[in-house]
Amino acid sequence: MPSTDAPPRPRVVQTLRRVNRLVQQSGDRIAREHGLTMQQWELLARLTRAGAPVDQGRLACGLHVSAPTLTALVDAASERGLVERQAHPDDRRRRLVALTDEGHGRLQHAPHIGRTVGQRMLAGFTREERDQLAQLLQRCAENLEVAG
Repeated sequence: MPSTDAPPRPRVVQTLRRVNRLVQQSGDRIAREHGLTMQQWELLARLTRAGAPVDQGRLACGLHVSAPTLTALVDAASERGLVERQAHPDDRRRRLVALTDEGHGRLQHAPHIGRTVGQRMLAGFTREERDQLAQLLQRCAENLEVAG
């Protein structure tokens, strides 16, 4: 009887998928310790960096999520008082998302999750090893972008 299993992925692909999963899990764990999800932390951080309300379409692009996913994220954060929606001044079909004082305070009490996860992931690496890893991963990304 022929096997219906797909051929195994190359080891590097398996490892990248595992690292990605572990990065997400670690980030989620840290965010939960501060009463947030990883996506909520990313939303609050992006709004803080913007310094002003941000169009929902721009947020979806910046967070690399679909419009429906962003809507659900903003809905959940809004229900918790972390963000609020505002009318767009130039287009009544569009909405802006603004950070509330509660959202700002919550973010201020949480560590920078990406930095914290990165430090944990790269513990024991030399500066040269970190640089080499970043360069190799950048080349992988460029190869995939060129290949389409």
